[in-house]
Amino acid sequence: MKQFRFILLVVLLVFAVSLVAAHDAPTVEVSDQVSLNGWVTVSHVTSDGPGFMVIHKDNGEGGIGAVIGYRWVNDGESNNVNVKVDLAEATSTLFAMLHVDTGVVGMYEFGTVEGADGPVVIDGAPVSPSFVAEIMVAYDQFLDGSNVTVANVVTAQNGFVVIHADNGGQPGPVLGQTAVSAGNTANVVVALSGDITPVLWPMMHVDTGEAGVYEFGTVEGADGPVRINGVLSTLWISTNTPAVRMFNQVALHADGTGMTNPVSVAALSVVSEGAGWLVIHSDNGGQPGPVLGQTAVAAGTNWNVAVELSGDITPVVWPMLHVDTGEVGVYEFGTVEGADGPVRVNDAVLTFAISIAPSITYTGTLTGTTLVVSAAQIDQQGWLVIHADNGGQPGPVLGYAPLVRGVNGNITIELSGDVTAVVYPMLHVDSGEAGVYEFGTVEGADGPVRVADAVVTGPMTPEAGE
Repeated sequence: MKQFRFILLVVLLVFAVSLVAAHDAPTVEVSDQVSLNGWVTVSHVTSDGPGFMVIHKDNGEGGIGAVIGYRWVNDGESNNVNVKVDLAEATSTLFAMLHVDTGVVGMYEFGTVEGADGPVVIDGAPVSPSFVAEIMVAYDQFLDGSNVTVANVVTAQNGFVVIHADNGGQPGPVLGQTAVSAGNTANVVVALSGDITPVLWPMMHVDTGEAGVYEFGTVEGADGPVRINGVLSTLWISTNTPAVRMFNQVALHADGTGMTNPVSVAALSVVSEGAGWLVIHSDNGGQPGPVLGQTAVAAGTNWNVAVELSGDITPVVWPMLHVDTGEVGVYEFGTVEGADGPVRVNDAVLTFAISIAPSITYTGTLTGTTLVVSAAQIDQQGWLVIHADNGGQPGPVLGYAPLVRGVNGNITIELSGDVTAVVYPMLHVDSGEAGVYEFGTVEGADGPVRVADAVVTGPMTPEAGE
């Protein structure tokens, strides 16, 4: 009997070891980078079970400091994990630390619930590589006279915020610059002169010549633009015109129920000439339909504008900017004649469509057999599966990559087999063994995502990569 128990124990131990061996060792890969939107990207994460990618700032002495952002990650591998950071607390050196998810699934509780969601430790040290992030965030705005304001700059060395005019969709002549010190600087004001275009290009430069003197273009090799891994630290903003910056986001599950109660969506920024409203419409056959909700906005730039939705919420919605011309603070469009009408820019109503349910952005690049899909979003851990074209329908599987719950950008997938000019990306859930794609091999596992009774897929013709 003792011998049998010993044999059984050995078998169980071997089985346990085999389960551990099924996962690669926990790893985090992150590179120095330019951030232009307040998010940083961790290029590759391998987690042994669900976990969190946690971003820490530098403590001022080169060590790990306070948490400034986190995001849930899948069991197994995840690529290009984007994490929003607290801009007010960000430092140029950051740490990407992997944590386990041992408490309430999807809720980061480390430090608030004893024993929950601790760091992953290997050889006595947390899995937490450091990296440098050159961060610049600027919003659409009405100029203060001839002054433009850049909301945040986080840089590793002294430099300049340089404002370029627009030149056919690219940075043009310099209109002005302001020196900034290494570290975190908010609300950098730059005085402009010259031909101020409706679109401007803030750009970060280093200060490598005479300290505090902007010499780029006049002294060879001095004060060049910040560029990391081929990414230039610049972005465009619109000025002196109403604008809404709002992007695809996951507010609905695939079955149409809300991710939160009540359901809400958020705009990154809203620029209004006077008091107004950010109004969210449902989709009506590719056009704005009934109103789902509205939030008042003030004159000028409004940040992180949230709108609660109710009614028949569609997977696609239409943000629209309105004025507030009736009773102040009361949305009266459609009930009071002439009140609170839509804002028009260049004779067109300021509106556009965004997806708030699981969806795919059908653009990308193909370099050799490496496909990079621009974006996909999903309401749970899942997969982006690439099918070959089969007479205008999805055919054989060419490759797949895991997806983190939420919005995923620049999804990299290695393809094999007969790669067709047109491919069909398709969303799948990860409903079987976590981190293992099992659709077609394990009954009921990892099936396609359906939104409004249709599988989330469509044709995509990738551009040729370099």
